[in-house]
Amino acid sequence: MTDTSDTFTVQADVRGPWRRFVDDIAPLRPDLFRYCRGLTGNVWDAEDLLQDALLRTFGALGKNDAELAHPRAYLTRVATHLWFDRLRRLRLERIQASRAETDPTAPDDPAQVVAVRAAAAALFQALPPRERAAVLLKDVMDFSLEETAALLRSTVGAVKSALHRGRATLAAAQAAPRPAAATPRAVVDRFVAALTARDFEAIRALCLADVSVDMVGGASFETYESGQVTLHFAHFVMPGLGDAPRWRTEVYEGEPIALGLRTLNGVEGVNEIWRLEAEDAGVERIRLYCFCPDLLAAVAADLGLPVLPRPYRSPSFG
Repeated sequence: MTDTSDTFTVQADVRGPWRRFVDDIAPLRPDLFRYCRGLTGNVWDAEDLLQDALLRTFGALGKNDAELAHPRAYLTRVATHLWFDRLRRLRLERIQASRAETDPTAPDDPAQVVAVRAAAAALFQALPPRERAAVLLKDVMDFSLEETAALLRSTVGAVKSALHRGRATLAAAQAAPRPAAATPRAVVDRFVAALTARDFEAIRALCLADVSVDMVGGASFETYESGQVTLHFAHFVMPGLGDAPRWRTEVYEGEPIALGLRTLNGVEGVNEIWRLEAEDAGVERIRLYCFCPDLLAAVAADLGLPVLPRPYRSPSFG
């Protein structure tokens, strides 16, 4: 197929409805994040799942002529089904990886097949998927038995059984700790030092040629050159954003992260988080969490730090 234009001509028309959608469901976000964190076991995968659920729901609103009712339940159902789909893929990957280890005719590089996240590995050691979802929906999200059964496409009796088993398991076991990330602390320390010094060439030197920059909940960039605007923006001082930006390395759940702080109304608090995904040759992905206020609040609380108010999206101009 040949492109008929250098741009997506519909982009300007879509941007407004998307931002109105994000604003409209903002009151539902804290509970949805809490639910996704309970499913995935960590804040990073929770935010990814939440963002995927928002995109799936926005797409459904555009495709369906029938009115979609009960936004809270609908978003929760979408997140649940997306998570179940991920677990199914992980199971298939594990099966394929197991075959690759024992079958000489299997692909020579099982590492390409095994993309199992550490959080998912810990998840499998805790509750089975439907028990975990049932406990979260009923005990954490306060859905009724009937609503929980509907969300899980199950029966009230089956939900009661899942709740009984899940509660008993949680009372007797503790979730496995999340393994440390592969990115060395020294790399994050160098990133923090370069960001502090506004040494963008040093940051570029840390990265692979095809590094991507992802503002979670915002824009994504496929090259360093297109994404470096986010690095420059981190130094801006604007009303409501706070002044005196500074960064430091913190270790959160075994992973070194770059914590961005600012001072607003005399209080220094967490304003953003940078995560680096690296391999031996360099950083392959930079993820900036600044439009994720529920995640920022959760991490700040765990670290015993104040958090600054942040929006769920970038501001509109014009």
